[in-house]
Amino acid sequence: MNLKEAQTLLPNLPATGFDVFERETGDCQVALPILHEDGDMLDVFLQDSPLGAGYVRICDFGMALMRLSYTYDLDTPTRQAIFRSILHHSGVGNDDGSLYLDAPAEALYPSILQFAGCIQKVCNMRYWDRDAVRRAYQDDLQAETAA
Repeated sequence: MNLKEAQTLLPNLPATGFDVFERETGDCQVALPILHEDGDMLDVFLQDSPLGAGYVRICDFGMALMRLSYTYDLDTPTRQAIFRSILHHSGVGNDDGSLYLDAPAEALYPSILQFAGCIQKVCNMRYWDRDAVRRAYQDDLQAETAA
């Protein structure tokens, strides 16, 4: 997808703060008013969809899994199952680490928000490590016995 095509789709979005920039690769990056906890912008890109005309591929070029890998590994069957479940329930695919969503062009805005929500869930999987879950369970147990 070239910049001109992407720009024709974005002006009709119901929110402000969205912008699109052409990358050296010819793909387009979407600037969103949605940030990670550390203030970095979510990495969202637009490409031509393999589904053909009328569809846009929203993708992250592997940035969400790279960010997650700094603090959390998908190294167990349980963690992988949770990851797959997040993708499935968000309608997002995984192409060798690059997350994507093929969306109809007329539904680009809600699809970008759907994709951004999935990225945030994936990046926040690190909160589901055993120690955090164990501490939350112990806190709940203590609160229940104190009541």
